[in-house]
Amino acid sequence: MKTLELLLGSLVFMGLAAGVGRAADNAAGVGRVSAVVGPVQYQSTGGGWADALVNEPVAVGTSLRAAQGAEAELRGPGVHIALAPASELRVLRFDGDALQIDVLTGRIGIHLDAAGAAKTLEIDLPHGGVWLAAPGDYDIAAGDAQVPAAVQVFAGKARLGGGLDDRYIVAAAADAFSDWWRSQDDNTDLAARPQLEIAGVAALDAAGRWEPNAQYGRVWFPSDIAADWTPYRDGAWRFLPPWGWTWIDAAPWGFAPSHYGRWARIDDRWGWIPGAPFDAADYSPAVVAFLGTAGIGLSRPGDFNAPPAIAWFPLGPGEAVGDGNEANYQNRRFATAVPRAVFASGLSVANALVDDVPTQRFADAPVILRALDIPPVAFGAVVTAAPRKPVAVAVAAPMPARKAVVVAQRVAPARDVGKRLRLATAVALRSRPLASTSAFHPGHNRQHLAATRGGA
Repeated sequence: MKTLELLLGSLVFMGLAAGVGRAADNAAGVGRVSAVVGPVQYQSTGGGWADALVNEPVAVGTSLRAAQGAEAELRGPGVHIALAPASELRVLRFDGDALQIDVLTGRIGIHLDAAGAAKTLEIDLPHGGVWLAAPGDYDIAAGDAQVPAAVQVFAGKARLGGGLDDRYIVAAAADAFSDWWRSQDDNTDLAARPQLEIAGVAALDAAGRWEPNAQYGRVWFPSDIAADWTPYRDGAWRFLPPWGWTWIDAAPWGFAPSHYGRWARIDDRWGWIPGAPFDAADYSPAVVAFLGTAGIGLSRPGDFNAPPAIAWFPLGPGEAVGDGNEANYQNRRFATAVPRAVFASGLSVANALVDDVPTQRFADAPVILRALDIPPVAFGAVVTAAPRKPVAVAVAAPMPARKAVVVAQRVAPARDVGKRLRLATAVALRSRPLASTSAFHPGHNRQHLAATRGGA
């Protein structure tokens, strides 16, 4: 019954929005884990539970759960979602038309800007659903056997259905959790950077600068990096269904440049080049080429009888694996190699670099043209999801199926959070498309939100 009620409510809401015209773009969306505070676990589609890392991808089927005392945040174009302590959520739908989140237990906070409001944003609770229809800040508790579901609208407009109505709207009241996620305003220079509908691009503004280039257009150059810094060298590899081997960068800003565009050396500096317009559907688990032999890796002639290494380099502008131009890959000499066991176990790359591979070996080794075919190796204790018992949520009285209705619409006054002034207002909908099974997740980039702020 709940499924039918939610479906009917969703159809009604989408019908209301149809008057402004919606894009037909239904491309799969990809967001990122943007903050992890304390014990938080991550599960990709079809994968197992493991410790969450900043910059892990978020897509349909991704789940995240925070232990008591822990918090996490997810970001995508136009939206960020904070997970409160003792909470769990799962992404049910994420594409150009809709973002649907199932809050299984606990509480979430949502900041929605004008870009996010252009799509249907549905929050499923154990006994109903909430649809967010305007930019603003929302605080939503799933409810449990002792406490009913609750929706706070700090600013914006919410529609409830599937068994929820205005009895579940409570007065917005700030606390430590809402202050935590509502203080994360973006300090972005929209004029300087290209308009990209991808997760993580806003985080670049505080970590580098955009410069025009006659050959490549807008190029982003990272700041405060070591002289010998190289892309795809400070982070770890994770085998995450459905993508397979995925690079998880250790830098808070490392998501977008690891999964979109290309890297190039420009005037002895590394620059990230978005290139032609793209969106979240162009996501790649890592924009690199691997060297050696599929299923084996790269032999190490510099160390007698040493096991094979896994080696890779960032692809440059205009390059693709298997494009028939292997000898001229511009970044091949900047290849990175680690022991196969380190790669397959998801350990930190920067702490295990192989330095016994001659430079000429990187230049001569064949590029692997098919799947890497290296299975992940469990390292340490395997984290598995415990079976969850059904939770009975106390509600006032059974309600018949009904269409979604507007039950809260508020315009936020100017507020000063963290010495920043922001005015959140409700605006009309508009058409705009949005853009592990590895058992060991070391905390190489598990950082507080204050260190990872900077936007989607």
